[in-house]
Amino acid sequence: EGHVEVIYKGAKLTCDKLTVNSVTKEAVAEGNARLEDTNGTIEGPKIVYNFQTRTGTIAQARLKANPYFITTKRVEKREDNEFVSVGARATTCSYDHPHYSIGARKITMIPKEKIQMQEGIFYIGKTPVVYLPRFNHSLKEPFMHVQVTPGKSKDWGAYLLSAWRA
Repeated sequence: EGHVEVIYKGAKLTCDKLTVNSVTKEAVAEGNARLEDTNGTIEGPKIVYNFQTRTGTIAQARLKANPYFITTKRVEKREDNEFVSVGARATTCSYDHPHYSIGARKITMIPKEKIQMQEGIFYIGKTPVVYLPRFNHSLKEPFMHVQVTPGKSKDWGAYLLSAWRA
């Protein structure tokens, strides 16, 4: 208890209280729990993580894996590099209250490779704009397939320009 920090095979776990089973390598981190590795950072009030399999579950989590920021009801870290979030919202905006985001029933992310979303809604602020039944994006590509640019001019008034790249 106290300021706990564990570094094991490239993963760093910090929290206020940690319970570890030395046989199974499963840890329960509580209070300001934070897990960092080369794929990104996950924070939440409680993390259940297996250091041997590098898998775990985090409720009420915040995931940072460039360029995405994801808040979720629950995220599972599967295998070494796959994250599955349920009841999630993803954005590339780093503000606490992002200008835009996609809320989805399920988000699967493999850092530095791809992000997939099911049953998503694109939001500008808190306003829903468009329903996305499925969204897939390669993180290896430098540009998004859909670009949306809001603006205002004296000739057009308020506008929303969009572009689709195949």
